[in-house]
Amino acid sequence: MIFQSVTLTVFRRIVLASVILVSISACVHNISNISDRNQGGQKKFPASISELTIVSNGKRLPGLIYGAEGIGPHPTAIMLHGYPGNEKNLDVAQSLRRAGWNTIFFNYRGAWGAEGEFSFLNSEQDVQSVIAYLQEDAVSKKLAIDLNKISLVGHSMGGHMAIAGILDNQAIQCAVAHDGANMGADGKGIFTDQQSIKLWSDYSDSLFMLNGWSGKKAIAEIAEHGSRIDLVTRSKSINQRPVKLIAADTDVIPVDLHIKPLYAALQQYSDNIDYQLIDDDHSFSNSRDLLIHSTIDFLNKNCR
Repeated sequence: MIFQSVTLTVFRRIVLASVILVSISACVHNISNISDRNQGGQKKFPASISELTIVSNGKRLPGLIYGAEGIGPHPTAIMLHGYPGNEKNLDVAQSLRRAGWNTIFFNYRGAWGAEGEFSFLNSEQDVQSVIAYLQEDAVSKKLAIDLNKISLVGHSMGGHMAIAGILDNQAIQCAVAHDGANMGADGKGIFTDQQSIKLWSDYSDSLFMLNGWSGKKAIAEIAEHGSRIDLVTRSKSINQRPVKLIAADTDVIPVDLHIKPLYAALQQYSDNIDYQLIDDDHSFSNSRDLLIHSTIDFLNKNCR
C-alpha cells in the first residue's frame, strides 16, 4: 500500500508538471504572436482591398488594390485586362495576394466607365500612368509597394499591354502574358486579311463598354500606328528581364503570328524568356489552376 501510494503521488506530480509545461508553451506561443495582432485577436496588417482613382492624361481611371497580408513592402503585380476586358483574371489576382503579392486592377481610358476615349495607344499610355502613380512616394508607402519589384500580368490585348509596358519602362521587373496579342504584329495586328477585318470590325462595333470606339476606329488606328506598336520591333529594350508567354491552343490569337515571333525576338535580348502552350480556350476556362500556378511560380522565382 505504501508503494502504491508513493507511485500514485509521483504519477500525479508528473501529470501536473506536464500541464504546467503545456501552459508555459502556450503562453510563449501567444507572446511570440502578440506583436502581429491587435487586442481583438485580429492581425495588425491583414489582407485588404481598397478603391483607387488613377489619373491618366487628365482622365480618371477606376482601380482596385488587393493588398497582401503583412507590413510589407510587398512585390506588386499590375493586372491588365483584354479587349474589352470580360475576363478580368481576378482569381489570378486573389491567388497572387495569397502568395504575398499586392495586385492592382484598373480599367483603361474609355473602358467600363473610365473617363476619356478608348484606343490601343491610349491603353499603352494608361499602363505607364498607373506605374507612375504607384511610384509616387506617398502612394507607394500607403499601399506598401516594393518599387523594385513591380511586374505586369495581362490577358489577350492586356498581354500586349504587359509586354509593351515592360519594354517602355525599365523600372518594371517582369511581365507575364496570357494568350497575349501583338496588336501591331507585322503592322497589321488582328486585321490580317479581309475575313479577320470583317470579324474584328463587327466585334469592335458591338463593344459599347468602350467609349468612343468602333470597328472603323480600330482599323484606322492599326493602319496608322500598327508598325509603331509592333512588339517585335521594340523587343531590344527588354534588357535581360524575365518574361513568360503563356499561349492557348486556339485561333483567337494565332500563336504563329502573335506569340512565337515575339518569343523569338525577346530571346535575342534576354536569357529568361519562357514559353508555355496550354490546350484550352482563349480564357483558359478549363485550366485556371494551371494558369495560376504557372504565373505565380514564374513571378516568385524571378520577380520577388
